[in-house]
Amino acid sequence: MALISDLLLNQRYWEIFSISENSSIEEACKILHKNKIGALLVYCGESNDPDNLVGIITERDVIEDISLKGPEHLHSKIQDIMSSSIVKVSPGSTTDEALNMMIDNQIRHLAVMENEKLLGVVSMRDIVKKST
Repeated sequence: MALISDLLLNQRYWEIFSISENSSIEEACKILHKNKIGALLVYCGESNDPDNLVGIITERDVIEDISLKGPEHLHSKIQDIMSSSIVKVSPGSTTDEALNMMIDNQIRHLAVMENEKLLGVVSMRDIVKKST
């Protein structure tokens, strides 16, 4: 059975994509599109410090917000639409455990943390690709 640590070894990016809670939703969209990713971790303030994680923003959050409030809301801050709860998994967890966490929480991205240190992010796609 595969472990989350196996998925981190095979990720195409070593960089963990993140953004400040004070940035605009439009800026988040640009980063998501440019890097072909579905989520950004959100940190407090202007220092890109993983110890200051305060949430996550996903494509789904952006689409829901724009459909409800209109495209003019793209200039609003990320903190207005981000999810403030970050569901975490450890590198020693199995992919089955991670998938069950995603299903239980109705999410597609998990922060991988060990001893409160951020190691990466895994998506449902990462898990499904590994199991095929």
